[in-house]
Amino acid sequence: MVDWASQEQVTKDEGVYVNLVFAFFGLYVWEVFQTSDFEWAVLQRRRKLRWHWVIFLFICRYCLICSLAALMASFTVMKQINCQALYTFISWSGNMSILCASTTLLFRTIAVWERKLTVTIPLGFLCLALWALLWRGMFIISAEYDAASTACVVTSVRRLFLSITFWATMVFNLVLTIVHVLGLMQRDYGATFWQMLFEDGLIFYMVAFTCNALPAILSILNLNPVMNVIATVPAAVLTTMAACRTVTRLSEVGEDDDVYVHSATQLTPPRGIPATSGALRLQTIKHNRFPPRPEVHVTTDHIVMEDFDPSPGSGYTQHDKPGELTPDERSEPDRDAAYNAV
Repeated sequence: MVDWASQEQVTKDEGVYVNLVFAFFGLYVWEVFQTSDFEWAVLQRRRKLRWHWVIFLFICRYCLICSLAALMASFTVMKQINCQALYTFISWSGNMSILCASTTLLFRTIAVWERKLTVTIPLGFLCLALWALLWRGMFIISAEYDAASTACVVTSVRRLFLSITFWATMVFNLVLTIVHVLGLMQRDYGATFWQMLFEDGLIFYMVAFTCNALPAILSILNLNPVMNVIATVPAAVLTTMAACRTVTRLSEVGEDDDVYVHSATQLTPPRGIPATSGALRLQTIKHNRFPPRPEVHVTTDHIVMEDFDPSPGSGYTQHDKPGELTPDERSEPDRDAAYNAV
């Protein structure tokens, strides 16, 4: 049986933790470059800039890079620095990325429910409670410089409060997942679970929930100080990636970016218009997951004056009609038109 409290095991876990930080930093930087066309579309104004993107999405994406970079710097310092200030910044930026990721998932869930107050208000209160809890959790770590290891080391942490923040984040993401599933079910007609999972983006909610479950469980087990936090970096990276993907995968619809468009619809050109033209319309896919939309057919009748008899009181007779032009009297364009009509 593994003795998790032994110094040898703790040293081994520290090495694994450092390697995980560097590995997930590389993974996240690769993800940011992979989805950088989203920012490029905003700069080119192909997407309308939304206020909640600036406040939550962009902060979520780039605070995590700063947090991981500062954490890697704490492992490789060569001289004495203010480790307490460094770890405060790491905690602040890391918790901000998690908070903004959960808030981004919240906005997508509200969009599915079409901003109904019965859903928006309770979820809003839960989100505010999570913000208050994690904001307090930014300042529960104490660190100092260790001359022997030439690195910053954590001297104390409020383990119970840290565990509460892990569980609160996991429960909030679980609630969002359930509410999101219910929203998809009420809007959908016969969609399978796999269609909601991969086509409607439910997989991102499940990733956010399951990733936060691991550090919550490890904090309860309390194997050793390193194992209590070893899963926090993978959880933060995967949660942020999943939350940002729910927005970056949206179509470039300009003014209607906040409108939820179900995956059962796709953009196809209308009849008679080639696919290369810019005219597009929404059309349901082959399997009938939604009822057909009503259509309006308009018919017109062509009426000429010869269809009506002249009124008795009018002096108009058939002899009053203007005479028709002879072929010789027609202009050249008129003759050409008559020829083409034949």
